[in-house]
Amino acid sequence: MMIIRLLAANRSERKISIGLCLALIWAILSLHTNCSSIPVSEGGFSHSKLDRDRLTLSDTDTPPADRHLHADHYPASNERRLDLFRSRIEGLGGGYIGVGTDQNLTLVAWAKSDYAYLADFDPVTVAINRIHLYFLELAPNYREFEKLWDVKNKKETLVLLEKKFASDPEYKVILSAYEISLRKGGVPQRLGDLKKISSVYPFKSFHNDPADYDFLRNMVIEGRILAIDGNLLGNKTFRSVGEKAVSVHIPIRILYTSNAEEYFRYPEDMRRNFLSLPTDDKSLVVRTLTKGAKRFGFPDGEMFPKDYPFHYNIQTMENFKIWLKQPGALSTIGILSKRKEIVKGFSVVEALPDEEPKNTAQK
Repeated sequence: MMIIRLLAANRSERKISIGLCLALIWAILSLHTNCSSIPVSEGGFSHSKLDRDRLTLSDTDTPPADRHLHADHYPASNERRLDLFRSRIEGLGGGYIGVGTDQNLTLVAWAKSDYAYLADFDPVTVAINRIHLYFLELAPNYREFEKLWDVKNKKETLVLLEKKFASDPEYKVILSAYEISLRKGGVPQRLGDLKKISSVYPFKSFHNDPADYDFLRNMVIEGRILAIDGNLLGNKTFRSVGEKAVSVHIPIRILYTSNAEEYFRYPEDMRRNFLSLPTDDKSLVVRTLTKGAKRFGFPDGEMFPKDYPFHYNIQTMENFKIWLKQPGALSTIGILSKRKEIVKGFSVVEALPDEEPKNTAQK
């Protein structure tokens, strides 16, 4: 009787083991095929377990020799109406990956992201982001942060940069980036511009909201925000970010592309990069456009309304991925042809490629 029971128990254990193995295989496959399966609140790492060591990527893209841009470098953002995004991204949490410089700080603070990657294919932009993060670490408040960027304090700031980065392989690039950032259209001008914008529009961010500044500073101190090399057309950085999101069990909630998408027709590697990001039903792509902005509409307050105004747009990642899986050429103009206007200069894409949008603009 004991032998029979042992045999039955062994068979039962084998069935359970096989069942567990099948369940594990199914879960792994689901992570690769259904990116909506990674919850933030269930099984995700707490802030105390996320740090630079945990978030450092195994591989990143090599910056391309020719970037085919209108300007050599973009040391600061000229997107003035980021406030249009706020109500849609506020408190989203999760992971963040974005291109560009200071606009990322605004968006990350609003979203209260769990971790963030500031990625760009221009080494100067990456270096400026590294300086931003260093200054956030040094300065206990925004007023002190702004002083570090003030050209009047250049001599003292250079001493701080040498102390921090002298032994860094990218030290020369960092010094060059700092010099570039002080020119017309650079960081000090942008910080001043933020004040002007906030005096006219409901724009509260790290420059005039101590809570936002403190949030960013804590992220830096805890090692949860990193400046990295990244190329939308590469095959390393974005996929490494996707792998990291899976490993910490926290999906990417915001993909911020600025107006970079409009330069391309979504070649294969670019599509794979976006499709590889683990996302869920709250995840968004946040973008701006200059191409088509006059046709789509642009908000009041743009820096260059006659020549280069921006249109501001969001789209759920679930919807965006359906567009990306469509065969043939794709462009931001094509995607935005299905937009739904929310307010002047701001829209959302909810329609699928074969659907017509429902326009419910607020006048």
